[in-house]
Amino acid sequence: MNIIKRFFTSSTTTANKKIVVVYVIFRAIAVFMLINQIPMQRWGDAFLLILTLVLFAIPQLVERVFKIEIPNLLELIIIVFIFSSTILGELSDFYGYFKIWDTAFHTLNGFLAAGVGFSLVYLLNKNAKGINLSPLFLAIVTFCFSMTVGVMWEFFEYSADRWVNLDMQKDRIVQEISSVSIDVENNAVYRIEDIQRTVIESKDPSGDIIETVIDHGYLDIGIIDTMKDLFVNLIGAIVFSVLGYLYARHNQKKYRFVRNFIPKKGKSE
Repeated sequence: MNIIKRFFTSSTTTANKKIVVVYVIFRAIAVFMLINQIPMQRWGDAFLLILTLVLFAIPQLVERVFKIEIPNLLELIIIVFIFSSTILGELSDFYGYFKIWDTAFHTLNGFLAAGVGFSLVYLLNKNAKGINLSPLFLAIVTFCFSMTVGVMWEFFEYSADRWVNLDMQKDRIVQEISSVSIDVENNAVYRIEDIQRTVIESKDPSGDIIETVIDHGYLDIGIIDTMKDLFVNLIGAIVFSVLGYLYARHNQKKYRFVRNFIPKKGKSE
């Protein structure tokens, strides 16, 4: 019984009671959904739910490994982000119901990842002897860290689509394409405009032809979604990098709200 209690209430040492309650609710929902997926043999969804439960442990893991204290607001945003991205976004199809859902969360991801990157370098710069990095360098590293996290997430989405048969890289209907593959002999870019529909022929296990018609255009299989995600991640990264620069370079009191996103050195240190 104690093991179950520790599993559902596991959080950082600095988390307040409200955050612990959020953990319990989110984990209970994830476990309930996971139990429902197994009889229906929805292994892709089950994998995503297990991954969600693992991701909920990230704040606690980061706290232990780096011996830092994570602000309550940052921890709350992280777990809400994870829940909203996987359980609401992917499994409950909020990405389909609300077109801005995906854009908003990738922008927030860029902002949060930049905050984590800034925190790690800022703490190193502040506490390590012989290291004195300029605010501009801090901002550059912050930006690069955030973009790296964004790219790694797109790698994960591609892997999930490729090997687990999910659709994390959302498709989009386009009305025009340009491709060298259409005119391989001349190695020339061939452009098709005003596409009205696409017909896809495939075979079922018995060898019969299956015809699938996509109306109103051609099916882009994720590249537009990937590039849009990276672009809005870029915006989030730039915003926090600028705020981090101002925080480190000018007046920390004036930009003290940034502290809500910056972990502190652990007391044990």
